[in-house]
Amino acid sequence: MRVTNSMVTNNILLSLNRSKLALSIYEEQLATGKKIQRPSDDPIIAVRALKLRASVNEIEQYRTNAEDALSWMTVAEKSISNVIEIVVKRARSLCVQAANGPLGIKERQSIVTELKQLKDQIADEGNVDYAGRHVFTGYKTDKPLTYTENAKDDKFTIEEKFGADNIEKVEKVFNSTPPRKGEIARIRVSYSKIKYDATPPNDKLTVSSTPSKQLAINSVNNSTDANAYEPLPGTVNILRDTGEIIFNKDDLGDIKEINFTYDKEGFENNDLNPIHYFKCTNKDTGETYENKRDVIKYQVSYNQNAEINTLGKEFITTDLMRDMEEMINEVGKVKGDGTDYDNLLKDSLRDKFDKLIGKIDKHKENLLKEQADLGTRMNRVELTITRLEDDKLNFTDLMTKNESIDIAEVIVNMKCQQMVYDSALMSSTKVVQSSLLDFLR
Repeated sequence: MRVTNSMVTNNILLSLNRSKLALSIYEEQLATGKKIQRPSDDPIIAVRALKLRASVNEIEQYRTNAEDALSWMTVAEKSISNVIEIVVKRARSLCVQAANGPLGIKERQSIVTELKQLKDQIADEGNVDYAGRHVFTGYKTDKPLTYTENAKDDKFTIEEKFGADNIEKVEKVFNSTPPRKGEIARIRVSYSKIKYDATPPNDKLTVSSTPSKQLAINSVNNSTDANAYEPLPGTVNILRDTGEIIFNKDDLGDIKEINFTYDKEGFENNDLNPIHYFKCTNKDTGETYENKRDVIKYQVSYNQNAEINTLGKEFITTDLMRDMEEMINEVGKVKGDGTDYDNLLKDSLRDKFDKLIGKIDKHKENLLKEQADLGTRMNRVELTITRLEDDKLNFTDLMTKNESIDIAEVIVNMKCQQMVYDSALMSSTKVVQSSLLDFLR
């Protein structure tokens, strides 16, 4: 076989190009710090790199979700702590002062004035928001927990359920001749100034008992009406102004469960918004709201969700707001005119404040329970964030090992390849030395 000069030259150039290409690969690796520049360089590394990058991005998104969830819960926890400070510490301290016998009516009125401010502050804490979303209202984040201004045009039909344990016995001062004290049995609905129209004795209140029993609604009274707090056996009185259902004590043994439906119109500042507390219907729009427990969850890891919200109705309860409202109203009844009725009201205030202390202690237990539940969930999210940070470090390290070069190794290989290339250039000059003059000789 005849080997021509052109064949030799072509082979030498091909070898030089291959050597230059190998050298350029190491140069690119050193310049970029990456093992491959395109998927075709090494499909296995490329596929693994895509998976690891996707994992890192996923972890970063989970971490963002977890941090956002923790921020939400931190806002809620601070608000609950403020309510505890208001109710457990300051309000209880005021009640202890008011239960002190030597205090006069003016001093107690000053205490009640502060209680009004504390009640308003509790309502404000219930309306706290996070990035424009109310944190205590479940899915209805655009609706405040309490009314922030008068809503005189709102009209709702509200359904409430009560059990026998909701019936309480309280002392009342009757404006009779002469004035006297007496014990009544009542259920207090969640609002005062309710609307309830009935035609006695046809309308009846059904109580769930064995056998089933109905109590006739004898009359629909205001609390100042005669016999408002003394219904006949087998009947109940509905007091619209105070929002109370008054029972005869002889009927208490038959009561197991009561469903009571009434209307509420003309909400005032800091009144609880019924759409967050009850099954109710807006009488103007016909929109119905269900009393459900809305749970907001953030996905903070693969197949792991964190419940972030606390419902306002679970710690700013209707009983809490009504207890403070009732105490404020009781002091307002005392006129200081020196009458026997007024003196009895004044004497009863100490006992009422004393009982309110016991109620506040129960509210305290509920508040602390909600705070503990939220704190437990916050700890879980914090642990998740820590784990996600560790996972990100691990996957980033794997990604670096998969994609990044060993600089020392690449430099050595590049130097070796540079020597190979230089040697090829030198040898090619020795092999291809013939010129046109050599052929003319």
